[in-house]
Amino acid sequence: MAEENAAATTEPTTTEPQGTEEVDWEAKAKELQAQSRKWEERAKANKAKADKWDAYEQEGMSEAEKLAKRAESAEAKLAQLEAEAQHRRDASEVSAASGVPEHLLSFCTDREAMEAFAKEYAASREHVPAAASAAPSRVLRGDEGKQTTRDRFASYFNE
Repeated sequence: MAEENAAATTEPTTTEPQGTEEVDWEAKAKELQAQSRKWEERAKANKAKADKWDAYEQEGMSEAEKLAKRAESAEAKLAQLEAEAQHRRDASEVSAASGVPEHLLSFCTDREAMEAFAKEYAASREHVPAAASAAPSRVLRGDEGKQTTRDRFASYFNE
């Protein structure tokens, strides 16, 4: 009997490897969603309070402070618009100099990035075989005047 108890205690009682646990992802997702909803409701409740606070601050401001705040806001907007216009000018100039389409350069953050991209673009275009970049020529088959469905499909995209 003692041998049976010893054998029973040496056998592992779990079939899973040690250190791994089953995670109920659905329960975790529902818990996180509930927390998200709670914070969303709190934010909505605080929105009204924040609006009241803004109105209170506006009442306490003098006319000069209000005008200074409007001027600061207008200057920030002007600086943003000037930066966007400069970005468009840089993209246009780099496009004209390199031949890279302007819309591809619009994703770059500054002029140096645009120029670097233009160099990479030109280098990548050098490796494209001439046959791949040329327009495909139409191959006539045995029924010479008749267009196949494939030819009509290809002509749709080549127009």
